[in-house]
Amino acid sequence: MRYFFHRTKHSADTFILFHGTGGRETDLLRVVGNVNPYFSVFGIRGNVIENGQRRYFKLLKDGSFDKIDLKAITQIMLQFIEQKLKEYQAGETRLHLIGYSNGANMAVNLLLHSPEHFQSAVLLHPSASPHAISHANLSNVPVFITAGATDHIVSPGEAVTLKRQLTESGASVSLFLTDGGHELRESEVSEVTSWWNHGMRI
Repeated sequence: MRYFFHRTKHSADTFILFHGTGGRETDLLRVVGNVNPYFSVFGIRGNVIENGQRRYFKLLKDGSFDKIDLKAITQIMLQFIEQKLKEYQAGETRLHLIGYSNGANMAVNLLLHSPEHFQSAVLLHPSASPHAISHANLSNVPVFITAGATDHIVSPGEAVTLKRQLTESGASVSLFLTDGGHELRESEVSEVTSWWNHGMRI
């Protein structure tokens, strides 16, 4: 997998970035630059290509998640993250997930399958989880979700459902709804930054 890892000595924390469909590993740098420019940053590019666009996992013909592929990719991604943290001697770092669209869905599955490894998650325009998650212990994990009221790719109801799913597993979830569509808006970046600086506790 293509990636970049910017290691800093200013903090013991690392953002892990997951882009949206058709994106690349540097797409969310403007988000982390606003939220906290002193953390290390680990951006990972999706390794699946569908219709000429990069993603993290496959979709079925009806547009729903390929659960088998998603489960396999989640395990591969966890192993890849662990491997790179060792290579960069960052094994003791605290990890924070930030994902947009398909990347947000990747982040959700990492959080659900290995919650002990992640301190927080920012999920920009995610879908509801297709998996039963009653087993996940997300106690005290802060999560911020955004959605667009006129989003025709992922309905805002998906974000509401995901908030309920994560809350039922113990996470502390905040939800911000824009009046836009699926695009990432500056208002979202501002709200994430405000939440991080004033509302989140890790």
